[in-house]
Amino acid sequence: MTHFTPWNAQDLHGIAVIEAQRRWLGTLTEHLSGSLHRRDARSAVGLCLERLLSGLLQSLVSEEEAFRELGLALDAAHIDAHNGLCLEILNLLRRHELGEPVGVQLLHCLQAWQNEHCRAEDRLLH
Repeated sequence: MTHFTPWNAQDLHGIAVIEAQRRWLGTLTEHLSGSLHRRDARSAVGLCLERLLSGLLQSLVSEEEAFRELGLALDAAHIDAHNGLCLEILNLLRRHELGEPVGVQLLHCLQAWQNEHCRAEDRLLH
């Protein structure tokens, strides 16, 4: 199921797309973090993975388009990082479906993405 992604519904462009996507990812990360120690942690991890799979590819493609709109070059390493994140999330989903506890690893993955990838992008955008 595809979840609402505000940057598409609002027809956002450029930096506004990237900011909306980061809020979306930040909200997912905060919700996951707050849920890991609760009794329903497994369900929360599944919901987070579902939302990521629903919106992540769309988010990354929109980000790449926003970079092009802003006249910023996207090198192969940047695209590879996006592809790597998608593969990592897919791997975590598969492991989750097999019953493995992947919540902490998912949280670390999302936090690292925001702290490393997003901060590196910020240097390009400003």
